Amino acid sequence: MRILFNKINVKRSKRALAALLCLGLISCAQGNSTPLQKACVTGSGQEALYNGHWLVHPVPLAVQTGDFSAGELNTIVASIETWNSFFAASKGFKLYLNNGADLGMMGAGGTRATSATICSQREVGPSNFTSSLMIYKNTSNWTYGSSVMGLTSTCPVSSGGTFNSFSAAVMELNYVNFYRAGTPTPDLQSIVTHELGHLLGLNHSCVGSGCSGAPADYSAAIMFPTFSIGTQKRSLNTNDEGRANCLY
Repeated sequence: MRILFNKINVKRSKRALAALLCLGLISCAQGNSTPLQKACVTGSGQEALYNGHWLVHPVPLAVQTGDFSAGELNTIVASIETWNSFFAASKGFKLYLNNGADLGMMGAGGTRATSATICSQREVGPSNFTSSLMIYKNTSNWTYGSSVMGLTSTCPVSSGGTFNSFSAAVMELNYVNFYRAGTPTPDLQSIVTHELGHLLGLNHSCVGSGCSGAPADYSAAIMFPTFSIGTQKRSLNTNDEGRANCLY
C-alpha cells in the first residue's frame, strides 16, 4: 500500500513571506463568483492530477479534544462547509460528516497517526467508516521539515474503477514553526480548505513546469500549488468544482 501526501511549504523572498504548496513563489487570486460547476470537467494537463477517492461517504472527520482553540475549530468547520456546500449543491449530498457542531472530538492521548503509520490501518469498510479521519495540531514533534506547514497523507488502493479508492488518511498541521509568537501566521481557513481538497482526492491544479503560464482558472483554484501569506483564498472556483465532480 502506498502513501500519497501533499505538503505546504514556506520560504522567504525579498518582498514578502510566502507559504508554498510544494512549488515556487507566486501570488494567488481569491476564488471567483462564477456559476456553480455541476459537470465533470478535467482541464488540459490535469488528467493525472487525481490521487483517488472515498467509495463510502459521508467521510467522518475528527480532532483530538484540546488540540484546537474554539476559534480554530470554527475555522476548520468553515473549511469543511466550503466543500460540503458545493457537494450539496452539485451532488445532493455532503461529502464530509459535519453540519457545524458535530466535528468529532476524540479523547486526548494515545498514539497519533502520521504519514509513516497511517497506511498500516484501515479506516473504512465496504459500507461504512470504522473510525474518523483525524486532523492533528502538531505542537512539539514536527518531523517533515521546518518549511512544511501542513501534510495530508492518503492511502490509495486499487478498486478496479477509474480511480483508486482510499483506505485511510490523516491531515497534520505544523504548529511548531507556524502560528506561534515570532512565526508566520498564514490564513488557516485557506490552508485547511486546500488540504481538504487533497483529502477528498484532488492533486494540485498543476504541477512543475505545467504551472508556468497555467490558465487563469488553474491559478485561481483553491488547489493551485502556491499561496501567499497575508492573503485569503477560501473559495472554490469552477476548476476545483469540475475536478471534484469527476471523483464523486
